[in-house]
Amino acid sequence: MDLCFVVGFMLLFGLPQAIWPYKLARFSEQIDAIGSKTPWDEVEPAEWKVYLTRWVGIGFTGFAVIFIIMSLLG
Repeated sequence: MDLCFVVGFMLLFGLPQAIWPYKLARFSEQIDAIGSKTPWDEVEPAEWKVYLTRWVGIGFTGFAVIFIIMSLLG
């Protein structure tokens, strides 16, 4: 698999998760609310889910930056 594809994938999903964790976690909860009795516009993500979303995004972005630096140096 091409390194550029992996880095692009990690940045494509990592940066939005690191920048807008609440919006993405809320969107995930709204998708989960489909079919339940709770209206989709009333659901809120748990605090742990927002933190997890942010840290996963930071991790993806960090690994992408490490891959970019390693490819430039080596």
